Amino acid sequence: MRQAMGKKYKTSLTRRQALSAVGVAGLAGFAGCTSGDSGSEIPKPSEEVRSREEGIEVWGTELNRHAREAGIDWQMFEGEGIELNFLMGLHKYSTTTEPMIPYFEDLTGISVNYEVVQEDNYWKRVREAMRNEEDFDGYMIGNWPAGEYHEPGWAVDLNKFIEDEELTDQDWLAMDDFMDQTIDFMTFPDENGGESFIGFPNGIEVYGCVGCDRETYDTLGLDDPETFADLEANAQAISESDEVDQEGMVSRASTATLSAANFGTMFRSHDARWIDRRLLLEEDDPDPSEVALLNSDNGVEALERFGSILYNYGPQDASRQDWYGNNATYNNGEVGMIYSTPQTSGFIDTDRIGETRWLPPLETEDGRERVGDTWVWSTGISSHVSEQQQKAAWLYLQWVNSRAANFLLSTHQWADDEPRAGHARFEWIWDQDMYTYPKVDGNMNYEEVFEEGMDLVPTSPPPIPADTPQNMEIMSQVANAMSRTVANGANNAEAELNAIEEGVGTAAKRIPDRYIARHAE
Repeated sequence: MRQAMGKKYKTSLTRRQALSAVGVAGLAGFAGCTSGDSGSEIPKPSEEVRSREEGIEVWGTELNRHAREAGIDWQMFEGEGIELNFLMGLHKYSTTTEPMIPYFEDLTGISVNYEVVQEDNYWKRVREAMRNEEDFDGYMIGNWPAGEYHEPGWAVDLNKFIEDEELTDQDWLAMDDFMDQTIDFMTFPDENGGESFIGFPNGIEVYGCVGCDRETYDTLGLDDPETFADLEANAQAISESDEVDQEGMVSRASTATLSAANFGTMFRSHDARWIDRRLLLEEDDPDPSEVALLNSDNGVEALERFGSILYNYGPQDASRQDWYGNNATYNNGEVGMIYSTPQTSGFIDTDRIGETRWLPPLETEDGRERVGDTWVWSTGISSHVSEQQQKAAWLYLQWVNSRAANFLLSTHQWADDEPRAGHARFEWIWDQDMYTYPKVDGNMNYEEVFEEGMDLVPTSPPPIPADTPQNMEIMSQVANAMSRTVANGANNAEAELNAIEEGVGTAAKRIPDRYIARHAE
């Protein structure tokens, strides 16, 4: 269930109170599922997609069963009246974990509240809340803006909790489930020479993959694209065909900062660079136009190609497509291809996604190195609250990001819950015996594309300047230039990149040296 923009919801009932509030009629939905006087047992997690009521009961119970395997005193703060407040984006992480909260409260005696904000407005809202030291114990954090939360010290280093034996059972927490790159993306250099891990991962995405409508491809006899030249040729063939009523391809291309994620893959795979890191370290006051590299020949080539495909063979409103519009356009069958992340499948009908063949990031026709772009969803703890509040928040982070919780987040477990938004522990999710990973009907080859794509994501430096506090400022300018190129045609690509050269270079010059030095090229 999606919340309205900015709407708050507060969960303060225990599981027992919640069940009581359902009433006799509502309890009928739990028949055979609750463990009470009747002696009936709650079913175990399975591939079955249950009703919302039954799915929540099954998984709330499972999260607590799994939690009790940890060598942690979950009730260390019981009776102290602790209440945690989290500022959350409107995302499956929020909508799936929110109904689980009463089970955590039953387990620990700690109350948890969410304030949920629509994603387009979330980043501004969380920045405002951190700057003003509002009463939030934790936040959803993505790797793109994470540096600007670290630099002023707004987010706590989670390592101090991980290393506290009273608070953490490291065997149960299983940090080895995560790829090293995933942890690295949420780790930043401190002024004292140390490093802080500021966001516990719950979801990872690889961008710049290609989803192909199999029916369209079969109808037109198209081969899967291997290069960006093939991609453009296929988009043209679909758009100009009389056999299908579709445009060629859709991708996020709005001015929202994160819309630059897929273009970031195409840009880096054309061997283009955003900023000159060496120059920033070697010169005290370099010219901004020399610091910015994005308007190089390779950068212009990449934007011309991206702009050409979407301007000529994309939907009519291609430059206004955000995350939701991008997915809806493909879901409605308006285009034959989507340039996106396989996690898109969580927002597209099962039948439609079952007819989609995914391809990992492509290469240039002259064989330059493929580079994937990524996003890491995580949760962090505020430095503005007391030590006790931070410790209580850490208990919640462990519980809501446990193995069981990440499996729940990565799958489709009840009727109106969206699938495929997690996979932070993806190799464990696919290869372990604790649960059975449910497959999506059709030839979606999700796992293979996801793994190959993640293998193409570099960390030193990352595909965008996400290791710096200025990343969002830089990529916001990129998104605007990208969107204008898609709106006005590829011939404008060089002019658009030239127009942001000064702004990107000036922003990059404000990056503290310790961030640049960590991942200097």
